[in-house]
Amino acid sequence: MTMMSNKYIILLLCLSLFGTHVFAQDSTNSQFAFGDGITLHGGLGYFAVRDEFISNEKYSGSLPLFAASWSRLHDTYGYRLTCVYQFTQSLKNNNVSAEINQFSLGFDFLYPVGETSLFTKKVFILLGPSSELFIHFRRQNIAGSIESTLNAYSFALMISGGLRSEAYCLINSDLQLQSSASLSILSFGGRMVNPTKSDESFIKLLSVWNGLRASAELGVRYRITSSMTGTLGYRLEITRLSAWDNFLTGADFFSIAISYNL
Repeated sequence: MTMMSNKYIILLLCLSLFGTHVFAQDSTNSQFAFGDGITLHGGLGYFAVRDEFISNEKYSGSLPLFAASWSRLHDTYGYRLTCVYQFTQSLKNNNVSAEINQFSLGFDFLYPVGETSLFTKKVFILLGPSSELFIHFRRQNIAGSIESTLNAYSFALMISGGLRSEAYCLINSDLQLQSSASLSILSFGGRMVNPTKSDESFIKLLSVWNGLRASAELGVRYRITSSMTGTLGYRLEITRLSAWDNFLTGADFFSIAISYNL
């Protein structure tokens, strides 16, 4: 589990605060940088989870990623809607396996906040509020008593608001480097609780200290045609809920995306 990625996520968010100029390029380059249009993503990565509602042990394995996003850039801001679905039956701890389904729906507003440089190339930075619905469902592949069956399922939910930053470095008219980072700040969280052991509420208001969703991404985007681009990317992601039985996941993915730019 890539726990050290917390530092990199915070660093990327902090970098978004530096800059001296306004995001100002011609319309074509700005739309290329932001990814104006629809994008389909596919990827594969390593996923690990420790969910103490079920077990103190870590379960890990490969996890595919499928996503679609819609982006639109206006004169003073841009917005991005992203839907992600993930499913695997191959999470394991020794000879015990588990199945998970994950779904997220995020919406971001991004505003130009500055410009800096990377060597001799300009880097344009955007920052803004973000919101996300995140759902995690897990099923253990076990059979046994009624009590063990109750503990074979786990559910986690977060409806969160936070911050997102994005940075674009145009190498030339067809190639750019890009990065992004997001961090939840305040959330409504939900967890499955065992009714035979606790009368604890399954919904709570969470701060960044007991409910966290954070991610960081790096990518290379290339213009294939005047209306189509391709992106190779790498993503780190952390989810932590400690208001109930501790729930912690970490994942990193390599992905390919194809965008149709409007």
